[in-house]
Amino acid sequence: MTTPPPLNSRSTPPEFDRFADVVMQFVDATESLLKGELSHPFNIGSEALRDCAAHSEHPGTQSKQTLLTLATQQVAAGLEQCDLLRGIAAVIRADLVVFAPFPLARTCTVIAAKAWFILTAESRAERLQRFLNEELAALHDAPLPSDDEAAATFLADRTADYVAIGATAGMTPGARKNPRPWDASFLVGGDQVKSEVPPSETRLVKGLYRASGLEEDELAGLPYSLLSAATHGRFRQIGFAGYAPTGPSVGGVSSAAMHVTLDVTAQSTMYAALATRTYLCALARYTGVPEAAVLDRLRQPAADWLAIAHPATAS
Repeated sequence: MTTPPPLNSRSTPPEFDRFADVVMQFVDATESLLKGELSHPFNIGSEALRDCAAHSEHPGTQSKQTLLTLATQQVAAGLEQCDLLRGIAAVIRADLVVFAPFPLARTCTVIAAKAWFILTAESRAERLQRFLNEELAALHDAPLPSDDEAAATFLADRTADYVAIGATAGMTPGARKNPRPWDASFLVGGDQVKSEVPPSETRLVKGLYRASGLEEDELAGLPYSLLSAATHGRFRQIGFAGYAPTGPSVGGVSSAAMHVTLDVTAQSTMYAALATRTYLCALARYTGVPEAAVLDRLRQPAADWLAIAHPATAS
């Protein structure tokens, strides 16, 4: 188990530097796919190309190329994940940084799950509905001042735009059984009840990891709860954070530097890599690219990441 040295003499241990290199190799492999085989213009015969060709079929009050936007944004979601993974590599190298990698990993996982959910819809209409509901949720969560008239007009106009797009595919605004003022708008299809709300973030992430091959007993406690524990500062309470002495005891209290070991860091952040790989496989199916192209490109950096996270199984 590799532990960072005391605070007063700390520089990044070479094992952490090596791990950061592995994360970057995973990022490079992912970006090469997103900017190569999986990029626009998409393969002939793919669902992605068919969506692009039908770009004018679902106009809104403002949006005129909704399906083209849908298709290209699923690739952009992968580049956002690369940005966050690159951030993980950067903070792993930084001195005196302990918890910063984990919120980045959780955010990367959520972005992957939301894109995966859109990409795995069984029909174009369902894909459009999932996309519009995510856009409505993002619009509702936008950090805009509630008492600003221009912001209120913007939100109302964009909401009307998405509702109009949905109407072209037979969707209508949903209605929660117990609505709250802060709830986001959502759309339901013609065969759904009005109160059928979109799945929660937790359900999306669990669905993604179930598709990744994790067993039900693994999903019960990990990985989402682990990433959430790190995000919400609970690593100290559950014993993942350790302390290295940095000076003599004063009044019975010793000064110490907090740290998280390399294997815990690698294991926790590895769930973001797993999420990205599963998202990329879904994107490959959508863009008409063999999944083997994704798995082959990621095989070595993923194996290296796993070896650092679980050295006993790799030896």
